[in-house]
Amino acid sequence: MSLPTEADFAVVKMGDGASTEVFTILCGLDQVTINRTANTNDRFRRDCAAPGTPAYRKSRTTGKQMDVTANGAINIPDITRYNAALGVVKNYRIELGQYDGTPEGEIIHVINGAFNLTNANSGVGDEGNADVSLASDGVWTEGAPN
Repeated sequence: MSLPTEADFAVVKMGDGASTEVFTILCGLDQVTINRTANTNDRFRRDCAAPGTPAYRKSRTTGKQMDVTANGAINIPDITRYNAALGVVKNYRIELGQYDGTPEGEIIHVINGAFNLTNANSGVGDEGNADVSLASDGVWTEGAPN
């Protein structure tokens, strides 16, 4: 039997913008969703040999985007970082990993790119939850860790 290789956890890291960039974990965010989307325009064309029949859609790809949503908890000491990054394009790294008995786990896939932090919502209370959203800004790369 052949099973898919799956990630057990994801870590979102924010870059500091320095010339030798350092990425720091956004602590508390433990549920991550990664959406890759191809944007399209639809055009409809009729069959020239049968102009009385309904037209068929022709789909044209106009762009690609990635949106990352992470939820869990926002670490109170990180609120200043979130406020400074809100609406700013910065470099982020999303690491997908598997449990291997070590505190770090084994990182099996990495996404790197410039993203705009479009929201950082904090929930407070017994059932409080937080979420952040990142919108790609340009090309991103994906693959095995270096």
